[in-house]
Amino acid sequence: MYYPDEVIEEVRSSNNIVDIIGGYVRLQKKGSSYFGLCPFHNEHTPSFNLYPESGSFYCFGCGAGGDVITFVRRIENLDYMEAVKFLADRAGLQLPELGVDDSMSKLRARILEINRETAKFYHGVLKSPSGKVGLDYFLQRGLKPSTITHFGLGFAPDTRFALVNHLKGKGYTDEELVQANVAVKTRSGKPMDRFFHRVMFPIIDLRGNVIAFGGGTMTDQKPKYLKTSDTLAFKKSYGLFAMNFAKNSGKEQLILAEGYMDVIALHQAGFDNAIAGLGTALTTEQAHLIARYTKEVVIAYDADEAGQKATARAIQ
Repeated sequence: MYYPDEVIEEVRSSNNIVDIIGGYVRLQKKGSSYFGLCPFHNEHTPSFNLYPESGSFYCFGCGAGGDVITFVRRIENLDYMEAVKFLADRAGLQLPELGVDDSMSKLRARILEINRETAKFYHGVLKSPSGKVGLDYFLQRGLKPSTITHFGLGFAPDTRFALVNHLKGKGYTDEELVQANVAVKTRSGKPMDRFFHRVMFPIIDLRGNVIAFGGGTMTDQKPKYLKTSDTLAFKKSYGLFAMNFAKNSGKEQLILAEGYMDVIALHQAGFDNAIAGLGTALTTEQAHLIARYTKEVVIAYDADEAGQKATARAIQ
């Protein structure tokens, strides 16, 4: 059995082919490509070419060629599935279990659809009269309308059934809404909105999928931030807020901030390489993800005692 195409593509795109092959071959840059001595046959004149834009390599001497998975298969003498697992581990990706009913894969796809529709709903509410309190909060915090749109920020209304009714009207079932964790079951078994009267921050993965949400209060209400629980589409320990933007910043470092608003304010100020974790402590999986895109991290947590302790842990 094989992994779905979207899983293979995620593994492929999550491993920089220049970094991978550069660990085995001494590469020299020439224009937009690289070349070096082929590791698959003996040669004295470089004929091994690497093309980052297409994520491929080709040797004009022996004819070896392919993508990053093909390279790892040959260089490490692995079969296809072993090479995929090798690269997934390197990138800190969690592969789905093989042999399970594809209904799980279909449910994951439905969850991603629900999340996308939910993000559109919350953003629409924010721009409507019923979301004025949320919009005013963001504006008072210094965010520009363009920034609000860029991050797809939203507002969950006071009623506990606004989102549920909207999504059910789109054809999603009660069980799917609960599985996506945009709804929770009441004592009677009916679903109701998980988030209400909160400003909403969609969490987006590297491929542009809305995978989860963070909901923040505008008062001293506890908890201050409420996050989506782990689902088939989301694992908190693997996620990083705004990495979908920061990875394309072109800067040589990443700024690790403490929360959503810190990151958004930094981006608005021109520091579009800012990111944040999704929990109280940086995880090993998040560190692996960060390491794929930079060799230098600036930790910019809060300066209070809790922030200093979190900084000390994150450095390790």
